[in-house]
Amino acid sequence: MDHYRLKQFVDWVLQQSDCSIGDSGSESEELGRRIKEMWRESLQESRIEKLTQQDTPRIYITSNLSTAGKLKFSLSKAGIRQEAMVYSLEDFYAVGPLCHIDQQQYETERYMWMMNHMGYDHYYSNGLHHIAAMKPILENIPDHKLITICAGSNAHDYIFSRLVLHLLRGVKAEIRILNPEEEYKRLLALNLLPVVDKELDHTVLHQLQTEDVSQLIQRIQGNLLSEENRARYASEWRDISGRSEMLRVLIEGKLLFLAEDAYDSVIMEVIHEQCNLLHRVEDKYIHNEEYVSAGLLIDPILERYPELMSAHLISYRFRSLIANKKLEFVGVPNETHQYYLRPAKV
Repeated sequence: MDHYRLKQFVDWVLQQSDCSIGDSGSESEELGRRIKEMWRESLQESRIEKLTQQDTPRIYITSNLSTAGKLKFSLSKAGIRQEAMVYSLEDFYAVGPLCHIDQQQYETERYMWMMNHMGYDHYYSNGLHHIAAMKPILENIPDHKLITICAGSNAHDYIFSRLVLHLLRGVKAEIRILNPEEEYKRLLALNLLPVVDKELDHTVLHQLQTEDVSQLIQRIQGNLLSEENRARYASEWRDISGRSEMLRVLIEGKLLFLAEDAYDSVIMEVIHEQCNLLHRVEDKYIHNEEYVSAGLLIDPILERYPELMSAHLISYRFRSLIANKKLEFVGVPNETHQYYLRPAKV
């Protein structure tokens, strides 16, 4: 059987297992759970075997799938893809509960919170990049590998790097931290990289050009972490995850812990400003001469408060402001292109 047909068959079996799990108390539910568990175990064993047996000295760990994709492509561009393995976690750690999420039960509870509040339903389609799936992989990295954690200057990556060091605390391999955006700016200032757009303010790795990333990873190894710093990062993760606040932002290198609604008043200020400028907005973004497209409001908010990082987060705050009668809407307050907003009339 060819690879494509085998994959189709496995996907069908897993889909049938998912359906049977919903049939509470039945024999088919138990069979479905067993099939899913056996699949997870087999997949995990295969990934660990690949990790330990392949002659790939470098391991890169990134904070999301977009970054991982850009890094893989850039490694290929640099001609060293066969020398490296790229792993990633898929989440947004600047928001939501973090306590004990290195345990599957609490990670699942976090995903439910993120789905209900942020609309992140894609988590369940990226199971290979959950902590529960990645934890055994990271814990089994051989001593002779060279680990590079790619983490930028934002709250999500700040927390991600400390979580990964917590998961790697029993690993003896050499670990380095690489901030691609900082290194990019430094090399660009020294004219050591092709100039694409010096005015562009890069904040995450996947915004960089592939050519630049491929040269960067050949020139820069990252900062080697001492045992003391590794322990400090892991300890910081425990402190961060023990906090009860649901919003975290990074301001001038300092992580701040805030209530979910901490930015609501300034978000409202931006909305008021934009609604006062409706005469400058294209008709397709306006409804009934008073409402402005929610999607059109995302960029001005992020431009003024880039530490918020996420359109999903701002959309979540829109919905909360609607529920609190601070905003009025027309349409379906789901995807931001589906509805229009205006400040509530007093």
